Amino acid sequence: MNKQQEEKEELIELFGIHFETYYHLPPCAARILGLLIMNVRDKGMTFEELVDQGCASKSTISTNINLLLKLGKISYYTKTGDRKKYFMPSPPNERIQNHLKFIESEKNMLNRVKSYELTYPADDKAHTEFVVNAMDTYMKYLSKFENILTECMKEDSLSKDEF
Repeated sequence: MNKQQEEKEELIELFGIHFETYYHLPPCAARILGLLIMNVRDKGMTFEELVDQGCASKSTISTNINLLLKLGKISYYTKTGDRKKYFMPSPPNERIQNHLKFIESEKNMLNRVKSYELTYPADDKAHTEFVVNAMDTYMKYLSKFENILTECMKEDSLSKDEF
């Protein structure tokens, strides 16, 4: 194995550990995502290529591909006259759009919980105050992060709708 291939294999493993640890993906899904990221410069990868390089059974690879598709971590394309699907990591703009949807959902949930806590306060007023303050702090974080993402899109002349 040459130096470039060794480095590529190490990066795939690092991606796998990263996605497993921080995105709570199953090990196989994390490795598939790492494989796709490191092979995207060539082209998408077929199911058969993922089975060959993924060191897992067809059913395990299939299950994890479906999970990654559902989570929006990967996408696929087809070629005219070719029945194969070519899998690749979702483009960064789709990942940002999904993250913005997540932020919006979190903000809606926080507002509902805060409203509940204020409408039906606990007997222990300190508990209600603590919960409301914690929600306000988290809401500030989400709003600032949302603003950063939106500002980055503006700098790149993109809008949420164009993603």
